[in-house]
Amino acid sequence: MLAGAGAHALLCFALWRADQGGRAASATLLVLFAIVLRAVMLLAPPSLSDDIYRYRWDGKVQGSGHNPYTSPPADSRLEALRDDEWTLINYPRIRTIYPPLAQSLFAVTFFLHDSLKAFQVAATIGDLLVIVLLLGLLRALRAPPWQLALYALHPLPIAEFAGSGHFDAWVMAVVVGAFLAQARGRAIMTTLALAAGVLLKTWPLILIPIFLRHRPRWHVLLVAVPVGAFYAVYYDAGMLQPWLDYSGRWRFNDGAFWLLHAATGSLELAKAAAAGLGALLLLVLWRRDLDPMRSGYLLLLGFILLMPTVHPWYLLWALPLAAVARDLGWVTLCSLAPLSYAILAVNAGNSDAWVEPLWPRFVIYGIAGIVWMLQTGIDMRAPAPDAAALPRDRDALILEGDSQA
Repeated sequence: MLAGAGAHALLCFALWRADQGGRAASATLLVLFAIVLRAVMLLAPPSLSDDIYRYRWDGKVQGSGHNPYTSPPADSRLEALRDDEWTLINYPRIRTIYPPLAQSLFAVTFFLHDSLKAFQVAATIGDLLVIVLLLGLLRALRAPPWQLALYALHPLPIAEFAGSGHFDAWVMAVVVGAFLAQARGRAIMTTLALAAGVLLKTWPLILIPIFLRHRPRWHVLLVAVPVGAFYAVYYDAGMLQPWLDYSGRWRFNDGAFWLLHAATGSLELAKAAAAGLGALLLLVLWRRDLDPMRSGYLLLLGFILLMPTVHPWYLLWALPLAAVARDLGWVTLCSLAPLSYAILAVNAGNSDAWVEPLWPRFVIYGIAGIVWMLQTGIDMRAPAPDAAALPRDRDALILEGDSQA
């Protein structure tokens, strides 16, 4: 993966140089190349993560008519559903943490085919949807097509989605879709896409205050109604407990949170400080009232960096937007993220002593930080002067046309 990241950097540099020389990259060829790379990766079994076994289990539980939020995999009432892959489920005594729309995707995937490969294919479809929507966003912002390669040909999404089958690709697709709808002035579509994101994985919730600031108040209902309806279908009184277990136990490859923990010497104080800094960042961005896409992107970066658990595929949440912003620091962070998998070698065969080495963290975040200091800045808008300010909605576009007339 590191060798692929180096090749990816050289390719993107060559595409940028060609664009500077007036030879624009072919978006069609980039998409086709991206499809080929993912098709090749699908030939390999999942190896870097065991999340896919939980996805399949949740789909299987629903297929048998049970509520996946009611019982953990280890519950004796589900013993009849166990097979050879059941033993590979992570933390079988903890109930599922995945939101309702993700559960629906698991159920549909299992219904179509009950193999792990089906879940890899489903995650790849979501990844390809990200690429298509990202291409639309780049065109809407009049950005050069070579920037599509920053995401589409990056080795990390290929490995994490086609390789490991992570369903995060689907939440990324709807978030990129929300940014695309915002760029095109489609207010309702933006809000509905964010609601879908919350139902797939809860982190898009942080973007809602930014994007809905200048929306009519009834847009809150466009989020609350579908979210409430989906949760009502899967309702169980103890749905919050798995989230408390996850937030209380897990910590891995953290960036800014590691510094907070080192400074405070307390996990609880570090979490409180991280929550406070996240709230402060949201307040600052709210007060500055920047373009929602720019504010949303910066808020997402801060959110990820403040998390106590940062798996490599978590970094991918922001990579499509980093491709739009030409944020080489975040691209570098994703390129070096595979170093965190050193823990699989260090602790091989000894799951009872899960010790994370420190050196990958310093290399990953240190080099990315240097790139951030060297790059010129982050801008979610296209550099062309005529694309510097896009109308917020189609009514604004009509009014602007009338004034020019």
